[in-house]
Amino acid sequence: MTEAFSQAVREFEAGRFRSALAKAGEALAASAGEEDASLLRLIGDIRLKMGERIEAADAFVRAADASDTPAAAQCLKRAVTLYAAEGATDRILPVGARAASLNPDDSELAFAVASAFFSRGRLHDMEPLLDRLDRRIDRHLALVVNHHRLTGRFEELCRELDEGLKASPWNWFLNTSRFAVAHEALDFAAMARHEALMKEPDAPFSAGLLARERALTRLIWSEDEALNARPSLETAGYAVTLPTAGHGKRRPFSPPGEKIRIGYLSNDFYCHPMMTLFLRTMASHDPERFELRLFSYTEPHAAAKQEEWPEHLRRAVIPVGELSDAAAAKRIDAERIDILVDLKGHTMGARLGIVNLCGAPVKATYLGYPGSVTGVDLDYAITDPVVTPDTSKPFYGEKLCRLPETYQANDWQARPLPAFMEREDAGLPEDAFVFGAFNAPYKITPRTLSLWAEVLRAVPDAVLWVLCPLPLARRNLLAALETSGVARHRVFFAERKAGAAHIDRLPLADLGLDTLPFNGGATTADLLWAGLPLLTVRGRSFAARTSASLLLAAGLPELVAEDDGVFVDTAVMLARDPFALTGLRQRLDASRFVRPLFDGVRFTRHLEHAYEMMAARARAGLPPDHIDVPADPPRTTPFRAP
Repeated sequence: MTEAFSQAVREFEAGRFRSALAKAGEALAASAGEEDASLLRLIGDIRLKMGERIEAADAFVRAADASDTPAAAQCLKRAVTLYAAEGATDRILPVGARAASLNPDDSELAFAVASAFFSRGRLHDMEPLLDRLDRRIDRHLALVVNHHRLTGRFEELCRELDEGLKASPWNWFLNTSRFAVAHEALDFAAMARHEALMKEPDAPFSAGLLARERALTRLIWSEDEALNARPSLETAGYAVTLPTAGHGKRRPFSPPGEKIRIGYLSNDFYCHPMMTLFLRTMASHDPERFELRLFSYTEPHAAAKQEEWPEHLRRAVIPVGELSDAAAAKRIDAERIDILVDLKGHTMGARLGIVNLCGAPVKATYLGYPGSVTGVDLDYAITDPVVTPDTSKPFYGEKLCRLPETYQANDWQARPLPAFMEREDAGLPEDAFVFGAFNAPYKITPRTLSLWAEVLRAVPDAVLWVLCPLPLARRNLLAALETSGVARHRVFFAERKAGAAHIDRLPLADLGLDTLPFNGGATTADLLWAGLPLLTVRGRSFAARTSASLLLAAGLPELVAEDDGVFVDTAVMLARDPFALTGLRQRLDASRFVRPLFDGVRFTRHLEHAYEMMAARARAGLPPDHIDVPADPPRTTPFRAP
């Protein structure tokens, strides 16, 4: 032990940490490049006492490399624990597997490492850690559930959850997980059990399920806006970052005459369906009136796709993925953002803690989540009068900022027009009437199944062409339809395709059928762009009125049924009346470049007017209030030649 090392120890024991660190640095410099494990552990301890947790963890990692196995195990455990506490996920990745292997009985360490891998999409690296997680701890089991979901291991997942429920039938987490998985696996019996429980949502067990259910999962089965506004799993998680009295003060809005500074927050800044809808709008903001920043926590491998964006939009991207929520909020504040627009809401990967911690004068939610983002410090929800009529106002914590024609951004340049295909190319029968259903399969509820089956029974020469890639879900859907009187040979499965390959095949169907109560969003827009009419029911919530909004913006109000009976009658009528259906398709094709749905320039001007109306209130010192954005004069000529 050198004298400098001994002095560092004495200074450390005396509580003189800066002096101790200096002496330790001298000892390290004198080591001639040889790493001394004891010295590095001391440096880690000193930095930890100084509150420098990341630097302490870095020292422990270096110490592990210079230590024998028992000491290395302890050093790496300390390092990973510190990194996890500081949200330094990327630092866990290179050392996590070794840390877990050297501490095989430490389930919490395995959880920290597995969580880091999961957050970066490295699902394969999680595999060796799954058996070390403690299934009795909800957050451990949640990680297993999410891993199996994303890797498509639904049969294994259902078995694991069912085994857990045998031992703990009233466990809330096991039940909420099993009911959520039921929608992806199309386990209609489990869905029916859940719906039966929710007929009495205030019963103790049902209320416990609701409080632990993800907000997005609730929208799949519920169109009761009062029920959807109740606290969800996310609500409790974001409560710790919500501003309290005397904290979380908002910054002043920029003065009149200055550009309005808009900040968009998301991890979908890549070739995601969200960007199919919204990229052109972001790129088209008027630079004379608005200054744009994109606060991105998109994964680096996906963010590479931003290289294909317009140059001015690429320059607006500010990566915040490696920052903590608090640090990301400070970064947003440093850019003096006036209106922060979160594009995620209660969807997977959202970082709404950033929204809560940010001091932006105005905060809004838009596009990513079709409902009120409960439990978050938001001022406005950007919607439209169809998805959120006046009756919705009591159930939103945000004030409604309603765009005049549709809430959904869209642009004719976002998708190619469909190329010609033959039904034979998709394996469809030439002489059958084809009902197409391309929404995410988890939206196929017992109600949706019942309506589809009723339509198919009434049109015996029709077939159903449905998107359903998961083998387990396919088997369950076929069995349920067969029980409902629809033979298996009448069901054709569409494989998952993206971009032009998906658009090209859509016109092969005759009529699209929506899911209820959670409609299609980007999927509905795809169908209408491709010229395929879609039939929906105007529901009682945002998610249940989405397709109605898009159909009205496309000029097809007759495809918005007011109840389930009208939905069935209209589907049957159109299947039997080729002239009526042809007329609808012709109108859809003729209006593609006239009606508002795909008029990106018009939509952008409406959205910008919304921001200016928010700004006017803020600059006048007025609190947020409901806003209805007036429509520009209607177009009389196409915005693009067909």
